[in-house]
Amino acid sequence: MALYKNGTLIIKSEDIERVISARPENTSNGRAYFKQTKLKNSTHISAAELKREYGNVPVVIRGDTGIVPKHGVDVSDIVPMPIEIDDKISAVDMDELSRTTDMGTNQIVDDYLEQHADMVTNTINALCCQAHKGSIDYMMKVGSGFERYQVNYGTVKSKSFSKQLANLTLGDAIKDLSEIKALCTAQGVGGPGEFIAAGDVYAKYIDLLTAAKQSENVKDGYLQLGPHKVLEDNDSYVDISKNGTKSTKSICDSKEVVYRALNAGQKLCFLRLDDVVQRTAVPIYSFTETGEGQRGTRLFTKSKPFPLVNVKGLANGKYQ
Repeated sequence: MALYKNGTLIIKSEDIERVISARPENTSNGRAYFKQTKLKNSTHISAAELKREYGNVPVVIRGDTGIVPKHGVDVSDIVPMPIEIDDKISAVDMDELSRTTDMGTNQIVDDYLEQHADMVTNTINALCCQAHKGSIDYMMKVGSGFERYQVNYGTVKSKSFSKQLANLTLGDAIKDLSEIKALCTAQGVGGPGEFIAAGDVYAKYIDLLTAAKQSENVKDGYLQLGPHKVLEDNDSYVDISKNGTKSTKSICDSKEVVYRALNAGQKLCFLRLDDVVQRTAVPIYSFTETGEGQRGTRLFTKSKPFPLVNVKGLANGKYQ
């Protein structure tokens, strides 16, 4: 548990673990795509890792040399940017710590760590959403202003439909979803997959199923259109441009559907932090420092997430 002694507050790893374990389930459909997490004890990711090939390989005749996996040839590095929160536990709360029990100390610390965990989780969700489109283009604080944090994974195949969303039939919808999925299977990425639909598309699909007396295919949390499972885009995050303009974004644009192959090699990596104490990769790390002039205590939280995707396992379609 958190330790408060002689005016100093020390946060331990079990405090972070306690807060994380008590958090509600992350229901972001963007984050849910990355079921595998990986700790990477480096501050960089090789650009070649984005170009690795996933899929089947030839068998080898006995006695011959093995297949050499294609890992990409790009020698450049990608430097993932960290999430860093610089907070302060107020002097009022610090005074409360001096008079409270150990349980009370944990409650005060948890209030701060829970807020930080929310901020880290929501930022990870936003990065995972952007990765579905084959690139990251996210706000990055530089001094007192904002620049862009940009990573290009490669080209995601897309299909533009000439038909109006309002005039869509159920047969059209199922055929269109099959065509979007085929963009991935044509690149050698098959197996199970699912769709994420913008709110307006999802609502249209419900109307089509209802009109066709197929309400049993309106499931709890998804729709079943023929062989295709469709989830609604439930993500929302705020992005800030270089000039300070705020905009709300999600995985899908209006009238858009995104397909994702579920076994395409995607993973969420956590890299080593820029920290002189915590020298190994962890999903999230918090620590304290006494404020100047004994005015409260500074509380820092760090994380360095990086979603890795295989663009061959992603595709999208857009209606008029």
